[in-house]
Amino acid sequence: MSERARSWVDHLRQGGTTPWLAWHDDAPTGPATGAVPGAQQLELLRRINLVRASSAQPRADHDREGTRLADRVLAAPAAGRGKADLPLVGVDAPAFGPQPVDPATVSAHELLRVASVLLADDLVALGPDPVRTSWARPWRLRYRLVGDPLLAARWREDLASRGRPEGGPRPFLVAVGRPLDELLSHTWTQRCFETGSTPWAEWLRFWRERDQLPARADLPASARRWNARRPLVRIVTDLDRLPRQVGVRRLPEVRVPGADQAELARRIAAVVGLRVPAHERPALMRTLQRRIPDTGTAPAVVPEREREWVAASAARMTRDVRRAGYAVVGDLAALAPRTEPPAASGPGAADQQVLDLAIRMVVDPGWRTADPKVERSVER
Repeated sequence: MSERARSWVDHLRQGGTTPWLAWHDDAPTGPATGAVPGAQQLELLRRINLVRASSAQPRADHDREGTRLADRVLAAPAAGRGKADLPLVGVDAPAFGPQPVDPATVSAHELLRVASVLLADDLVALGPDPVRTSWARPWRLRYRLVGDPLLAARWREDLASRGRPEGGPRPFLVAVGRPLDELLSHTWTQRCFETGSTPWAEWLRFWRERDQLPARADLPASARRWNARRPLVRIVTDLDRLPRQVGVRRLPEVRVPGADQAELARRIAAVVGLRVPAHERPALMRTLQRRIPDTGTAPAVVPEREREWVAASAARMTRDVRRAGYAVVGDLAALAPRTEPPAASGPGAADQQVLDLAIRMVVDPGWRTADPKVERSVER
């Protein structure tokens, strides 16, 4: 390794924030041994140092915790599809492989490949949060909750903790309906927080090209999949009337993750899947869903180019519900996509937004140590 490169690496390990091309310390500090870490790892560490330096309680000296974090960043591999570790411009270029780069020009996507490994390792070390359960009440209403997977997953957990788990003999099948654009956004988001997924735009294009809906977003298909008899099916589009359909007075509000949170979870899930057996990943990802910091970013929004297909799919699903003769709690018109979706910066989160959240979580361990965010309903 060149003396200049090694002195810059040491500078970063000590909390420094000087960019590579502005670094002029050529003083030798010992034998030049070892390999220079990749530009992705070095630039991520520099940006982490910038955040640490601007924190509410800056440290005069780079403490032991900061040194351990720096060593983790420099040793972390870059996960997923992308480039191999990039060499620094100005250092002897390798005979084969990627060309040297200025670390300041490395894309947020490349930095996220490293940050997602750090967060996945933190999540695996944290382990899954315990699930609250209670004895099943024998007089409870028998139901099965399908439809919007993000809402249904949270409400199943809440109901089970109150002694009202789903299932049982001849349950009512309660399908939670939402405007289809929102239902698709929730379906992708929940998948990101379970097993991972493809990026939002690619995921939508996959279903549009097949002119199909994902299984959990297709309400009539959910009823058919469970072989539910027509008199026992309820399509619920009025959420204020949903609690009565499952035998309670109130259900908790559900925190819908923003597009940046879902995208970061998608990347973390891919790494967690390499760290633990497949059956352990969903519990770990549910833990992340409870603990991931809120950024105020809007959920993923269906882009304009897909809205015609979403509207046609909603109309087809509405016709299927009518033909099947299922009872509807609310108005089937509520399945139509919203004509004016919530304001957002774009259909998904920009890589820089996701990177900012990832660095925030790497720097601040509060999400690992604080009690998980658990929404609670009034009735117990």
